Amino acid sequence: MEKIIRKREIPPMPEGIKIRMASRGALPGQEISDISQLGVQDIVKKVRTGKYLSVMMAPDEDNEEGFLMMESSSDLIFLQIWDAETETAWTCFNPELLDSDEKAPIEPSDGQSVFPLKCTMGDRELAAKCVEWYAHTCEPYPGMDWLKNTEE
Repeated sequence: MEKIIRKREIPPMPEGIKIRMASRGALPGQEISDISQLGVQDIVKKVRTGKYLSVMMAPDEDNEEGFLMMESSSDLIFLQIWDAETETAWTCFNPELLDSDEKAPIEPSDGQSVFPLKCTMGDRELAAKCVEWYAHTCEPYPGMDWLKNTEE
């Protein structure tokens, strides 16, 4: 079932880093070794400036509990959070394209994934905030509207 979850008030950024894994893509050898506070700030800066077109983060090293995945081109960003416990996916979305079946022109880091155009955005600053929030909470950023998908 698909449902739009509207943005809400943004509480202060929690202390500490909750992720245990980060990478610049989906393939082996793309791991980011520094996931300290400074390391996360560097990841956020590289997302914001477009230096990182792909980011994966997870609360566990095997992505079994869930993950954040960001894949992008120069102008489009696909951002998804998966929670394995609840089998729920949150994705960014373009409200004007919700009825579209088009595929986004984004080259995936794994070489095979396909992203729906309706689940893209162009705001790199907002994507950076989502990445930073996830690193601290392992939850979707409350300052953005999300498209929530569940198996119900």
